[in-house]
Amino acid sequence: MKLTRLANILKKTGFVEQLANKSLMRTPFTQLANLTGQPAMTLPMHVTKEGLPCGVQVMARRGHENLLYQLAGELEGTSDWIDVKNNPNY
Repeated sequence: MKLTRLANILKKTGFVEQLANKSLMRTPFTQLANLTGQPAMTLPMHVTKEGLPCGVQVMARRGHENLLYQLAGELEGTSDWIDVKNNPNY
C-alpha cells in the first residue's frame, strides 16, 4: 500500500487527530516543546504526601539548552531541591 493511500485513509478516519487531541489534553505543554523543537526539561520540585513527584516544566529558546542545564545545576545545589534519600514520601 502506498504511503499516500495510507495517509488518506488515516485522515478520513480521524484516527491521528484523535490521538493528537488525546495527547494534547494530557500533556499540552510538553507537546508544545516537542512540536516547536524548543529545548525543555521537567524538574521534580515537590513530592506529595502520597509520594508522587510534582514537576515544573521549563523551556528555553532554541539553541540555549545550556541555560536549562545551568538552572538544573543551580537547583540541585540548593537546599530547596528534593532530598530523595531522606524523604520518606519519595
